[in-house]
Amino acid sequence: MSEPKASREVVVNTARTGGSTEYHFDPHVTWVEPGGTVTWRLESGTHTATAYHPGNDQPRLVPEGTDAWDSGTMSEEGETFEHTFETEGVYHYLCTPHEQFGMMATVIVGEPHLEDQRALQTMPENKPEEVHGKLEELNTMVREIMGEGHEEEEAHTEDGHGHEEETHTEEETHTDDGHGHEEETHTEA
Repeated sequence: MSEPKASREVVVNTARTGGSTEYHFDPHVTWVEPGGTVTWRLESGTHTATAYHPGNDQPRLVPEGTDAWDSGTMSEEGETFEHTFETEGVYHYLCTPHEQFGMMATVIVGEPHLEDQRALQTMPENKPEEVHGKLEELNTMVREIMGEGHEEEEAHTEDGHGHEEETHTEEETHTDDGHGHEEETHTEA
């Protein structure tokens, strides 16, 4: 997923393999342009696509000033729900009956500044550990898609004196001051 599109589809299903059941939004992260539409299509099971929004009795993990959206219960195979996203930002959403099983996903709209996104900055209170873990996973995926992954951004260079300099372009720079001491500076990227 290298760029936002005008429209994308997310498949919603229940996968049963052996003795386990998994609940999925596929893909986990969807990227559309501002004004773009996401269509959720039910493949199997009974699910919802519900914004993390106070209007849905959920903590706000979507941009300020945006409306709540909720597919309601989808239970017929092939059933669809669509929502058009006008406001640039990161939107986390969930399946209401299966949130505790990690059935959550994200829509990125446009190319938002990630440090301003409530979805990436706030971990909701009163949610089980499984939910926090899945949100962390989604946040990592969003940062990777938007080109802010830590591994990709790290560079190691020689300073000409046989010392290795490590540069973190996101926020920290470690340099050798030439006397064997490490200086740490924090900069905003």
